[in-house]
Amino acid sequence: MDLILGAAITLSILGMVFGIGLAIASDKFAVKVDPRIDSINEVLPGANCGACSQPGCGGFAQAVVEGKAPVSGCTVGQAAVAKLVANIMGVKFENRERVISVVMCHARGVKDKFTYDGIQDCRAAHIVGGGFLGCDYGCLGLGTCVEACKFEAMYMGKDGLPQVIKERCTGCGKCAAVCPRKIISIVPESKMVHVRCKSLDKGAVAKKICQDSCIACKQCEKICPYDAIHVQNNLAVIDYNKCTSCGKCVEVCPNHTIINFAREQSLAAHTAALV
Repeated sequence: MDLILGAAITLSILGMVFGIGLAIASDKFAVKVDPRIDSINEVLPGANCGACSQPGCGGFAQAVVEGKAPVSGCTVGQAAVAKLVANIMGVKFENRERVISVVMCHARGVKDKFTYDGIQDCRAAHIVGGGFLGCDYGCLGLGTCVEACKFEAMYMGKDGLPQVIKERCTGCGKCAAVCPRKIISIVPESKMVHVRCKSLDKGAVAKKICQDSCIACKQCEKICPYDAIHVQNNLAVIDYNKCTSCGKCVEVCPNHTIINFAREQSLAAHTAALV
């Protein structure tokens, strides 16, 4: 009986010792979580889209606290969320203009080089012979960008080209990232004039392939009062830091390659409301 009692007491003492030891170790080696991480996570949209280059919203919140990501890094939440994150971090927030996606291809009358019967994905099609489209730079029209958009801000138009719904677009860049032709650009919302072509072919060649191609005539370059557009490698390129969207280049473009995005978006929104 004394032996059993002694064993029980010994085990109790050992249990207390080990318990105290574990408590001390738990406190000593505990990973302390900055409460600001949870606070930031609560104001994020919860899309977990990865557009901020972090593994989801939780990863972004932690990166901000650790100084590895800017408070304005959430492209989905944009300025509204950035301001809340800045307040949590106790830093000053400088409001930045909203950005949206623009499809820089306006192709019409482009014939296919061959019949493609493979996977209905632009990336897969691009691998096969550089793509089936007669234009080596144009949109393949298989809707990979539309599938990549988590915000239902894109749809395939009747012309076979992806259309952006400006009001829904968050500028996350997912559509641009999956496009093998790199024809989708993320631009400031206020910029309304865009060159809807990516062809680097010489004017005569480009014109034979696509009715809407840039032919490098330099009419836009000559008329721009702000030195905001120049022909580079047979393609007109806009410097958005200088462009005021005055539209003068739109008026002189012989192929209607340069467009006023405000008008295009108005038509797209009307079409989207009907589908």
